[in-house]
Amino acid sequence: MQTNFDIAAQFTASREGLYQCSRSDPGNWTFGQIGQGNCVGTMRGISAPVMVRWLGDPAMVTKSVMQTISENDFNAIARSLYWRAINGDQLPSGVDLLLFDFAFNSGVARAAKQLQRVLCLEHIDGDIGEDTLEAILHVPASTFTWALNDRFRRRLQNDLGVAPDGTIGPITLQAIQTQAARLRVLVYALASQQEAAYRSFRGFAQYGGGWLSRLDARVDAAIKLLTAPDWT
Repeated sequence: MQTNFDIAAQFTASREGLYQCSRSDPGNWTFGQIGQGNCVGTMRGISAPVMVRWLGDPAMVTKSVMQTISENDFNAIARSLYWRAINGDQLPSGVDLLLFDFAFNSGVARAAKQLQRVLCLEHIDGDIGEDTLEAILHVPASTFTWALNDRFRRRLQNDLGVAPDGTIGPITLQAIQTQAARLRVLVYALASQQEAAYRSFRGFAQYGGGWLSRLDARVDAAIKLLTAPDWT
């Protein structure tokens, strides 16, 4: 939703640290690979390769430039390279924040294609255009319940006031007929797939606890937006 960028950006910014520079982190190198280009660090979650893309010239991305990325810089980059890339203005409240933060954290293409897979779309191209937006609003929730993992199935059932047995049967399906319930299912389905993605990442053993904690906070914020779109 158009009015939700500031909320989503604030959420993401609060989960990202300030300047750090580790030679063992590919995101700190201007070409995105250890030993490739210059090791200049990251700031506010903006990696060196992203800053190269933003400025258009690797030679312009120095440690000093990275260290001075301001909150305004963060917001401009986040809006241009992430929010617009996922068509955040057109996404429903809650879905927008969930997708934006995951895109910022794990990549736009991964987040967008994951959404399309959850919706069972025929074309998985990473472009959240008219067909994907239409599917978000009109594809039956029963189409994407497959993507729910056990813990989010049970959380959904608790929310709906049905027995949390982890099985999506007739009673649960009957309870997800409203649009608000559909979008709640979609949030939990996306969260389930985001969790699966985190668990597949090479660094999960070291960083997984933090990633899953961020996911849980992201889901809570998304549900809050979904149920109270005027939340600030």
